[in-house]
Amino acid sequence: MKRAEATCETGGGRRGTMVLTGVDVIGLDGKEREHLMGKRLGLITNPTGVAKNLRQTIDVLYKDFRLVALFSPEHGLRGEVQDALDIPEYLDGSTGLPVYSLYGATRKPTSQMLNGIDTLVFDIQDIGVRFYSYITLQWFLLWRHVPNTGRNSLCLTGLTR
Repeated sequence: MKRAEATCETGGGRRGTMVLTGVDVIGLDGKEREHLMGKRLGLITNPTGVAKNLRQTIDVLYKDFRLVALFSPEHGLRGEVQDALDIPEYLDGSTGLPVYSLYGATRKPTSQMLNGIDTLVFDIQDIGVRFYSYITLQWFLLWRHVPNTGRNSLCLTGLTR
């Protein structure tokens, strides 16, 4: 996904440039939006997954796209779980979608969890200065797990900052 910029008011009548997040870019008309339209999306995120207006990525994708499942990393989907505690699977109270735990009995999506998903979207902000469960999860998805699920059609999309 390319870096996108928007013009904004900075105060005092001055104009400035704002870098858009990945979720902001897919909210615009263009090939990035088209790439996700009509696809069944799974979303791996946490409270850092937000648009420029601080709307959570969950809410943006649920409203504008075909979001079918959520995946919870360490600390929970909405940051409600203490570190190092297992997270159970449940139904999200806001969307009614299943929330699959990636920090419990398993640390990576199973074939059953990925059933019915065309594109898995990853939106977790991480500065990458130490090895942490979020970057490890992304590594599992990219290099170890998804290529070994027997699914050749699953697409991974990262929403960058």
